[in-house]
Amino acid sequence: MMTGDMDKPIPEFGDAVPDADYLPRPGGYGIIRDDDGLVAVVGTPIGIYLPGGGTDPGESAEDTVIRETREECGLTVRPLEIVGVANELVYTVEGIYFRKRCTFFVCEVTDDAAVPIAEPDHELLWLSPGDALQRLSHGSQRWAVHRVYGGTQEA
Repeated sequence: MMTGDMDKPIPEFGDAVPDADYLPRPGGYGIIRDDDGLVAVVGTPIGIYLPGGGTDPGESAEDTVIRETREECGLTVRPLEIVGVANELVYTVEGIYFRKRCTFFVCEVTDDAAVPIAEPDHELLWLSPGDALQRLSHGSQRWAVHRVYGGTQEA
């Protein structure tokens, strides 16, 4: 975990809608790099995202990123360290406002054998850190990638 972060307020991304009732939604997300320094992202019909999602009852953020990455990307990963925690305000196509409490992890791929992607409209893409920063749909995810890559040439 990055030092000194526990005393800071959790950053929040997205535009708050006045009088909207935001439901809390914890989740786990991974920043996965390949040997060439590219970042794994998930392409969907509505945007580009880091692998991850909402936690199931009784599931930890670590368990979530492992499960979701397998479902969305076909990759088996292991979380190595926490990058940080941020909130993302979203409005879903189902008409629900969520305050997603996103825990971000640097993860490594532990098994090179890809499993079938469980979500047919999801596609695993590998982007340079700079492209990921430009193309990720959520501000919290861009924030997390920036925390990992900082101001390096790759970002």
